[in-house]
Amino acid sequence: MTNRRVPFTLFGSFYWKPDFPIFVSRSRELFSLPIHVHDFIEINYVAAGKGYHYIGDNRLEVGRGDLFIIPIGTRHVYRPESTNPDHELIVYNCLFSQELLPRLADVQPLPFRPELLLSGETHTYRHFEDRNNECHRTLESMIQEYTLRMPGYEAMVCSLLLQLLVTLHRYDAGFVGSESKSSLSPLRLEPVFDYIAEHYSEAITLERLASLIPVSASYLQRMFKRTTGQSCTEYIQNVRIAKSCELLQSSSITVRDVALQVGYKDLKFFHTLFRKKTGTSPYRYKKKALSSLS
Repeated sequence: MTNRRVPFTLFGSFYWKPDFPIFVSRSRELFSLPIHVHDFIEINYVAAGKGYHYIGDNRLEVGRGDLFIIPIGTRHVYRPESTNPDHELIVYNCLFSQELLPRLADVQPLPFRPELLLSGETHTYRHFEDRNNECHRTLESMIQEYTLRMPGYEAMVCSLLLQLLVTLHRYDAGFVGSESKSSLSPLRLEPVFDYIAEHYSEAITLERLASLIPVSASYLQRMFKRTTGQSCTEYIQNVRIAKSCELLQSSSITVRDVALQVGYKDLKFFHTLFRKKTGTSPYRYKKKALSSLS
């Protein structure tokens, strides 16, 4: 019988009182804390220095501006570049209980479901680059409020957490100038790939594809290019030409009918595109394909 080692676990009850299940801090990362999981949601922001974030199955090089959403149950730990005291790695931490989310929604309904952004059901973690320093400013204000604990600090911290969640939602949806590094994944684009595979013969707009994820059309373009190395238009063209090659192997279909079936009414454009992609004309491709079968 194999014994599975239980990972080191951090519990939220160690950090906060039950009536206010949130903890905010600024910490210098060392080598003393082992890789661990926790029973709370955590948002981390690399405020200074460089180092590594061991998270899930990945080892990521991190620096100022890297921000992570770490769901319950995700293994992770930060490490500075070395044990040299000059190689510091400063991280802002915002820890909070999942039970806090309904209370935040009671204060101000959100235009999205925060549990989808914060859970590990679709992503082991989320990684963003805070290019405009929006999250940096918000977290610094949270740390100040949490540390000074002036009258009403609880309300201020909660309002700042709401602001942070809305900003991260905008980052994730591509509405502001930050890239979500974990969202540049083929898994994120699966609905787009599936739609193209099923509707390649129809007129496909960028806006329709973007609505499937959903993100803005411009963000989808950047995301698609980074993930596939192609633009959306190039990818759709390649799918259509690959399908036309399959159809051209049949003797019972004309080149014009093939063009129509893969979504091209302009036969001249289809000829030009086919030659560009395959190096030959559709007629010659068909003739060669049929002769190889006889």
